[in-house]
Amino acid sequence: MSYAGSENLSRSTIFKVLMYFITCVAFIFILFINQVVVSSETFYHQQLKRDLVNEANLFSMIVNKGDSGALYRTIAQRKLSNTTFSYVIQPTKRINKELLIYPTASFIFGHGSKTSQLSQVIPLPLGMELVIKINPQFMQSYRQTVIPMLLSGIAVPVILMLAGASLFAVVILKKLARVNQGMNRVILGEKGVKLPVSSNDDEFDVLAMHLNFMIEQVEKKETSLKALSVGMAHDLRTPIARMKLRLERLLTQNTAPHTKELEACHDDLEVLLSMFNGMLEIANLNSGKQHIDKEWVDLSQVCRDVVEFLLPISDEKQQRLSFREDQPYRLQGEPSLLFRAVYNLVENSIKYTPEQGEIDVIVDHFGVVVIDNGMGVSDEDKQRIREPMFRADRSRTHQGFGLGLSLVEAVVIRHNGELVFSDNNPGLRSRLYLPLASELAAKIDEV
Repeated sequence: MSYAGSENLSRSTIFKVLMYFITCVAFIFILFINQVVVSSETFYHQQLKRDLVNEANLFSMIVNKGDSGALYRTIAQRKLSNTTFSYVIQPTKRINKELLIYPTASFIFGHGSKTSQLSQVIPLPLGMELVIKINPQFMQSYRQTVIPMLLSGIAVPVILMLAGASLFAVVILKKLARVNQGMNRVILGEKGVKLPVSSNDDEFDVLAMHLNFMIEQVEKKETSLKALSVGMAHDLRTPIARMKLRLERLLTQNTAPHTKELEACHDDLEVLLSMFNGMLEIANLNSGKQHIDKEWVDLSQVCRDVVEFLLPISDEKQQRLSFREDQPYRLQGEPSLLFRAVYNLVENSIKYTPEQGEIDVIVDHFGVVVIDNGMGVSDEDKQRIREPMFRADRSRTHQGFGLGLSLVEAVVIRHNGELVFSDNNPGLRSRLYLPLASELAAKIDEV
C-alpha cells in the first residue's frame, strides 16, 4: 500500500495546510507581478511619449525652416532606420490655431485598442499634415515579449512551490506510515516490535523512541500478568484437587442430609480444576513448554471423527451438521491437539447456531473451515474472541470459560498455521489456515 498516493495526500492535514499557504502566497505573488507589469508598462509608455515629443520637435524644426526636400528625406530615412514610429502625410482634417504655435504638436490617446496609441500632428504647407504615431506592431511585439516572461515568472514559482509542498507532505507521510505500520503490528499482537529510529534525532525519532518505550513496558506488563495468571492457576490447582478428593471420600460415606450440597461443591471444584488445567495447557502451548510428537495426520479423517462425535448434539437441536472434502489434506501434526481444535470450532458453531441451523465442515487446499448460519460475531469482537477468558455479550447466556478458541489458536500456531474469522452473512466462517502442501513438501525435501 502506498502512503503517498493522491488519496492519502488529499486526506493529509499537512498537505491541506501547505496548499492553503501556497494559495495565499500565489495570490499575493500574482498581485505583486500585476503591479510590476502595470508600473513597467506605464513607465514604458511615458518613455515612448517623451521620444514621440522629441521626434515631433525635430520635424517641427525642419518644417519651420521651409525645406520640404529635407522633410521628405528625413521621413524616408526614419522609416528605414526607426521602427518605433510610423509617419503619415495626409490632408489636414481640422484647422486649429493652436497647431500653428511652435512646437506645433498635439497628443491623441486612443483607448479603443488594447494598446494605448500615442500620436502627434505636425501641420505642413498646402493644407497637409504629418501624423507621427507609435507603431502598433512595436507595441504588440513588446507585449508578446513581456507577457510570456511574466506568465512564466508566475507559473514556475507556483509549480515549484506545489512540487515542494507535495514532496514535503510525502516525506512526512512516509515517516508517519512507518510509525502506523509498527503500531498496527503491535495491535495485531506481534511481539518485539521496534519502530525505526534514525540518527537525525528529530521529532519523529523522539516520537519513535517514546512509542518503543511504551511498547516495551506494555509487553513487560502483559508478560508479568500472564506469568501471574499461570502461576495462580498452577498453585491453586493442587489445593482444589485435594478438596475434590476429600469430597469424593466424603461422598462414599453416609453424608445425608448434606449429600446434594457436597455433590454441588464437588461439581464446582471439577469446573474450577478444568478451567485451571485449560489455562495451563494454553500457556504451555504458547510458550513451547509442552512437547508435541508430530506425525502424518489426515485432516479429513480428523474432521470426520469430530462430526461423528458431535452429530448427536446437533441432532438434539435439529441442525444439519455435514462434512465435505474438497481436496485431501495431510500434514505433520499432533492428532489429538488437531482433533480438539476442530472439535472446539464445531462445538462453538453448534452452540451459537439456532435450531434447524446448518453447520458445514470443509477440508480444502488451505486447511479446514467451519461455516454456520448462527448469530455471528461483530467486527469488534472478532479479534478478541480468541483471547483467554473473553466472551462476547451475546454468548454470556451459554456456559463456558472463554478458553476454547484460545486453545484453538495455540494449537494452530504450534502447527505453523493461523486462525481467521470472517462473516458468513448470516453466521460465522472459522478458518484454520495451515501450511500449504507445497510448503510441507519443501520442508520434507530439506529434511
